[in-house]
Amino acid sequence: MIEVRYNRGLYLPEADLWLDPQVSKPCAFVSHAHADHVARHESILCSDLTAALLRSRFRIAESRLVPSAFHVPVVRGGFRFRLIPAGHIPGSAMIHITRIADQASLLYTGDFKTRRSRVSEATGFLNADTLIMETTFGLPGYEFPSPMEVDASILRFVNDAFSDHHTPVLLGYSLGKAQEALALLAEHGIPVLMHPAAAAMTRACIEAGVPDLPEPVEFDGHAPPGHVLIAPPHATRSQLLRGLKAKRTAMLSGWALQPGARFRYRVDAMLPMSDHADHPGLLECIQRVRPKRILTVHGFAREFASELRTRGMQAWCAYGGDQLELPIQGQARRHQAVRAWHKRAICPLADFSDFCKLASDTGSLSAKKAFLVQYLGTLANDRDLETAVRWLATADGSRTARTGGLDTASLRRTLLTLGGAREERWREIHLTARDPLRAARLFLQELPSQPEPIDLEATAEFVRSFRASPPSLEREATLAARLGALHPAEGETVIRLLTGDLGTGIPLQVIEEAIAESSACGLEALREAGTLCGDLGNAAVLARHGTLDMAKPRSPESMPGQDEAASTPDLGVF
Repeated sequence: MIEVRYNRGLYLPEADLWLDPQVSKPCAFVSHAHADHVARHESILCSDLTAALLRSRFRIAESRLVPSAFHVPVVRGGFRFRLIPAGHIPGSAMIHITRIADQASLLYTGDFKTRRSRVSEATGFLNADTLIMETTFGLPGYEFPSPMEVDASILRFVNDAFSDHHTPVLLGYSLGKAQEALALLAEHGIPVLMHPAAAAMTRACIEAGVPDLPEPVEFDGHAPPGHVLIAPPHATRSQLLRGLKAKRTAMLSGWALQPGARFRYRVDAMLPMSDHADHPGLLECIQRVRPKRILTVHGFAREFASELRTRGMQAWCAYGGDQLELPIQGQARRHQAVRAWHKRAICPLADFSDFCKLASDTGSLSAKKAFLVQYLGTLANDRDLETAVRWLATADGSRTARTGGLDTASLRRTLLTLGGAREERWREIHLTARDPLRAARLFLQELPSQPEPIDLEATAEFVRSFRASPPSLEREATLAARLGALHPAEGETVIRLLTGDLGTGIPLQVIEEAIAESSACGLEALREAGTLCGDLGNAAVLARHGTLDMAKPRSPESMPGQDEAASTPDLGVF
């Protein structure tokens, strides 16, 4: 594996690269433009947007910056570097590093989050042998409400303040949360004033190309009725805000989940908006990266590493000082069971599930299309391409008839036949989740399973067989056996296919555009072929091989073309 050292910072000696060091170094990767991650290094590798923010915020000289676009490989000294969106703040990046000689790989997350964002690029992950991850919220109790609930709590706070003739003041970092809150309020037509520090960072983001941000209106000490003020946390003690006599303050922070946080921060309310991954988000990162070794940094690094070891993973705090666990016999049996629950088979269905999760976590249609183009490029097998496109084009509640599908009652009966299932626990999760499909995944996560790899063709055959069979206890038993041999993430995908709702939110037009872009064919020609074939999956295969003119009515079993490996992009040098 790639060697990692810690000496007041993370250092990769073979690549001669420091990762987010806080003191000046010859060559460093800077994940984002927050002050605690920035120093005046001689050479700074970062994303294009972060480079623009470093120039604006810290006056970093252009000669020190080595900006790189997301997903574009860069080669130096026998290593290939690739920056991936981290979703933390605008421009934040992870770095994926591959040693070209033996393909050993490493992913450093920097600060990241897995949930959707209005102003930050949607998070992506790549498989890696070593994962270095931040663990700010690395304890099991840190599970944030859904984004919709967080948005609702902010809007409720604002409207309650308006009702009492108070000025609502939202406190969050000038770069990141300030723009996130601004975008939310702008969506709902609520006028906003911004503290000068937050306004300056918002203008820098707009100039750097962050879309959909309104021009900030700077706060001058006076707030007309019906306006919200967005300010950094330290501003509550400033002379500028003292003129606001009737104000109500709320801190935007993941630490809102801590008891007594409102009194510690001396605010009227704590709202759980965070730009970090919560505990489930950290586990999701691990599932999607599938590392052999995990190093944790920041926050609850030792605690999270210890938890991962109980799950059978090679996980250690990068700072050292881990305490090895010596469990008693009963604990060892329990930990062994947990280890089996979270083992994930590497297979085509897992990759498809990861794509669906990415697509569902963002509301941006352009981001959804970019993810789909990237995913389609990974499908070397024509049958997988046809199956994936067919699912995406039809497995959506607005585009499919649910004949022979899975209803909520059958799903509940099926889940309760699995080993370890308890009806009272299902009721509890179902009431909390308020969505039977999401509740099914959460329920499956608590049950033991023995995940097996499965390809898309076998999954499609199972779905066809299930839909063709009449409702019966035998059919539910077959589904239970299938779910027991899948990781919960893949189990959710199968359930969604059976209910006719993948939840990706990708319109048919966007799917067609992604196929045309990934196959370098004409959009209208693709649509004509899809109409003639009656099957967009079939047309996607023809498009891949440049044979759209051969489109004709045919059965799904008639498949043109042959397997074709995805092309490798050109490599740059920095």
